[in-house]
Amino acid sequence: MSHALSAALRASSLCRLLSPAEIDAIAGIVEQQNVPAGKDLFREGDPGDGVYLVISGEIEVVKSGSGAERTLAQLGPGGILGEMSLLTNDTRSATGRARVETAVLRLPAARFRALLTEGSPAALKVTAGLGEVLARRLAATNAKVIELAEKLEAVGGSASAMNEEQLAELHRTLQVWSF
Repeated sequence: MSHALSAALRASSLCRLLSPAEIDAIAGIVEQQNVPAGKDLFREGDPGDGVYLVISGEIEVVKSGSGAERTLAQLGPGGILGEMSLLTNDTRSATGRARVETAVLRLPAARFRALLTEGSPAALKVTAGLGEVLARRLAATNAKVIELAEKLEAVGGSASAMNEEQLAELHRTLQVWSF
C-alpha cells in the first residue's frame, strides 16, 4: 500500500484509533478503485459488500422515490459511505455515484468480518470508529427532524397533527438510514 493510501486511512475517522501496525493490517485488505464521473460506485438494492472511503473526488448519494432521485449526501475526500455493510448483510438503501473522477478505498465486508471474528484489535477499533460515524449521522438526523417539526409548528392549523405523525414516522425511518 502506498504512503498516500496509508495516510488516507490514518486520516479517516474509521481508523483514527489505530496504531501504525493496525493501519497496516487494514491496509492489507483494502482495495483501491477509481470511479469515472457519472458512474455508480454501487446501486440501491445491491448487496452491501463493503465500506468506502473517498480519497479524492466526490460521491453523490441518491435515493429513488416517487419517480425521481433525491440527493441524500455529497461526500468528498475523507467521506465514508456504505458503513452499515460492515455490520449487517442488508442491501444498499441508496446509490453512490461519482460526480467527478473519484478514487475510493473499499474495505470488503467479508474480509473485515473475518478479522473481527479473529478478535483483531484493528477490526475492533474500526468498529468503534463506525459507531462514531453512525452516532454523528444520527445526531444530524435528529437535528433535521427537530428543524422540520419547528417549521410545521410555525405553519399551525389542523393539518399539523397529521404532519407531526408523518414526521415521527420519518424520524423512525431515518434512524435506520444507511447506504
